[in-house]
Amino acid sequence: MHTLVIGGSRGIGWELAKVFAAVGDTVTVTGRKAPDRADSIVAFCELNLSTSDYADTIRMCINDQQKIGRIVYAHGYFQEGTITDLSEAEIQDMIQVCGTGFVFVTRNILLKQGELPECVVITSSSQWTPRELEPVYNFAKAGVGHFAHALSFDARVGKTMVAAPTGTKTAFHASRTDVDMSTYHDPAWVAQHIYEQIDGEYEYKLVKILRNPATVEVADIR
Repeated sequence: MHTLVIGGSRGIGWELAKVFAAVGDTVTVTGRKAPDRADSIVAFCELNLSTSDYADTIRMCINDQQKIGRIVYAHGYFQEGTITDLSEAEIQDMIQVCGTGFVFVTRNILLKQGELPECVVITSSSQWTPRELEPVYNFAKAGVGHFAHALSFDARVGKTMVAAPTGTKTAFHASRTDVDMSTYHDPAWVAQHIYEQIDGEYEYKLVKILRNPATVEVADIR
């Protein structure tokens, strides 16, 4: 199977890419920058979702791929500030990267090949627990999770899983000094548990990856 990891050049996306490659998938990861650690079994496609022509860029990236058996959407970054603290550009960027980017990715895959056997979306605990200083991030993650749920009713989509992890020790939080990350998950641990949950017969599954204590909870399945 060919697996395309959008936002897979680092963090949870990169760890998932390595897991899929290790079990025999052909894997392509995308990002604004190539992975920090070179890996000959994972290909890279540059994809910047922050530009004004991001929809065209997504279409070109998808059209360059061999048939995609699984899409993993793992894009996200930390953004803090009230809705009036954030600029219009910052708001639009978050919506594109964490939200509508996934809409255009799945749309172009279905237009190109008429089916999508597996779809995995990485959201966040922000999908169900809003935080005061992350309003647009909350909006985007909740929206993309709900869109993925709706997508699971499309007969052209084989199965859809939404994985919503709590705090993870990735570059996402690298600049933060005000948060105790002692109970945050290692991204490789999160990736392994996401991979294990993908297996099985279902049309839709929502998985919460919690911490303190570290547990994996299937919150919804159809």
